Amino acid sequence: MDEPLGALDKQLREHMQLEIKQLHEQLGLTVVFVTHDQSEALTMSDRVAVFDDGIIQQIDTPSNLYEYPANAFVAQFIGENNTLPGRIESVEGRQCRVSFGEGMNTGALLGPNLAVGDATRLSIRPERIKLNGATRQLPNRLQARVREFIYLGDHLRVRCELAGNDDFVARVSVDEFTSSMQSGDVVELGWRDEDVRALDAS
Repeated sequence: MDEPLGALDKQLREHMQLEIKQLHEQLGLTVVFVTHDQSEALTMSDRVAVFDDGIIQQIDTPSNLYEYPANAFVAQFIGENNTLPGRIESVEGRQCRVSFGEGMNTGALLGPNLAVGDATRLSIRPERIKLNGATRQLPNRLQARVREFIYLGDHLRVRCELAGNDDFVARVSVDEFTSSMQSGDVVELGWRDEDVRALDAS
């Protein structure tokens, strides 16, 4: 199937995704579905292949592609993603410590083919980031400056400046948001070590 839902409006497209997926499962057919819509690929697939310049970067389940990308390209390609350049300072098993910015550091899961001293690109999903009071029990807590709030109904996108990146986004629930927050305020961002991936720097 070559982008069969591309011309449909959002609501009908989402309904048809589920219809096609149910048919696929009921009939027991193997279906190759070509799409540029990432949510469509994640919703409908048992396995997804991500290509870059005609070369397969990763073939995996939708959840593994999103949670455990094989490299920085896959992390950036699938879903919304924050990246920060850093350097690996220590490694213990699958965990590592990465320095970045001016005196900042974080724990992370170590990506393939990386060792102490290597340059890396940190990857963290916006929904994994907590804001202000919700950060108290988290091992990684850093100060950032708010650039803008975007209200999206069930959540907000909070765009911040962190370590020289002025497009660092946290996706927070409406409950975490305080109406007194304004653009320009300094906030505390926090996350768990296991929510960060240290990937290739290319």
